[in-house]
Amino acid sequence: MESGPRIQGETSRKRRRRSSLSGTQASNSASPQTELGQMRSDNVTGSTSFVGSASGIYFVRTVRTALAKNLNNGNEAVSEMVPGEDDQVHPDSPPNSLWNRDEVSFGIADQRQDSSSITFDNLVRWSESYFDIWHPILPFLHAPSILELFEKVASHGLSHLNSIEIIIVRSVLSTSVADRKQLPADRGNLVPSAFIFNSIEEAVSCLSPILLQPSTTSSIQAAVGIQVFLLSMLRLNTASRFSGLIIQIAFHLGLHRCPTRYKQFSKSEADMRRRLFWSIYSLERFLAQSLGLPLSLKDDDIDVCHPQDEVHLEDDERAKTTEPHDVQLFLLPEFLARNSQIKGLILELRHKNVNLRVTDPDEVAHIDSEISRWWNDVQDFIEPISMDDDDLPSSEIKTTVPPLRPFHRLLLIVQKHEAVILLNRPAITSGSSFAIAAAMQKCIGASKAIISSVFQHLQESIRHEGSRDGRIQYPLFWPGFTWCVWMRYQISTCPEYDL
Repeated sequence: MESGPRIQGETSRKRRRRSSLSGTQASNSASPQTELGQMRSDNVTGSTSFVGSASGIYFVRTVRTALAKNLNNGNEAVSEMVPGEDDQVHPDSPPNSLWNRDEVSFGIADQRQDSSSITFDNLVRWSESYFDIWHPILPFLHAPSILELFEKVASHGLSHLNSIEIIIVRSVLSTSVADRKQLPADRGNLVPSAFIFNSIEEAVSCLSPILLQPSTTSSIQAAVGIQVFLLSMLRLNTASRFSGLIIQIAFHLGLHRCPTRYKQFSKSEADMRRRLFWSIYSLERFLAQSLGLPLSLKDDDIDVCHPQDEVHLEDDERAKTTEPHDVQLFLLPEFLARNSQIKGLILELRHKNVNLRVTDPDEVAHIDSEISRWWNDVQDFIEPISMDDDDLPSSEIKTTVPPLRPFHRLLLIVQKHEAVILLNRPAITSGSSFAIAAAMQKCIGASKAIISSVFQHLQESIRHEGSRDGRIQYPLFWPGFTWCVWMRYQISTCPEYDL
């Protein structure tokens, strides 16, 4: 049986959980205190849609129902939406509806892919926010290869690239334009409309060349690029549908197997496959939690090592292998992937089939300890210089401490408190007063920490940059920030112990 990277103690605890499950009689109906998903009918399409309990929908409906009773307003409609549910929105989507005239150029010449007025410097500037914001946490693309594509485009036009390369370039530029909605105004040349996706439908239609061609690393990179663009636009349902396709292509390419085990991959190829896989993994976990969907990537099926924790090298190979000089650049995506693994454990514990859920205090304590262990490692990363570092030469400090942008630091902080809420929120409706009290206080503490961190980040950025319109250079780019603030509001309005 092939085994992959494991969170400490996970294997033994899985065995214990299986034994506890085998000795537990499956219930025929869910406990009234169990968090449940929501099945909804759509009167417009005649179809149904489902959002799972991990999204927080059950907790939200419970809180709002209790509030309505307390306010003697029992007839008030209870919202069934969670942030990013684009399937629940039915707007008319005219061409170019995603962008304003001050964001994209819609001139006749700008609608041609062979425009000769585009320079390499233009493309680099237009993609700058993507490589500042998204690439450090989801390094599924090889940046030097993207620059080579930019050189081809500047010399011969976009039409001289193949279909997959065009999708990758358009994904990068479209995501950058989406980010610019939160960034300070840019007075430079606008991106031509032919170089971006002008509607969600146009982005989704790019699936055709990906499906019609044999699976390659480039094709899955193109699919992930579209998915990241959809996330930047908070279109989580659509991004989730892409996730299913991406994961199947990943299986076809063997990305779920550690490339170090196979001799045909060079060091650079193995590194790229690892980066690509863990980016896919982190995105899948985020979407599963946000929409309350079952996990598609099971840890039991994965044996890809993290860059800092390669276990498949033989001793003699390990001695010959030297770490790349930029190894710490990949600590940020590694921390995100490890946090995603923890969230997967929470989803498996708290949000499986109601007949298979087992409230095991040891499992809860284990996950709680993993959150703490992860956070201790993160603190060493985001606050690396301590009193003990005074004896280090300044040159050594500069080389051992990688630069961390403020919004990436905020992301790691919020991820910690988000995991605390995800683990403890289901206990608020557990039916036990002591369990409710403990879980409530942990959720309140985590919620306060989220709002405090976000507010401090915004205020410091606005003050430092002198922003007058609220746009800052380090925006709240991660779509999970919306969920965290939304959930914090629900917790803060919760009528304590009256659920």
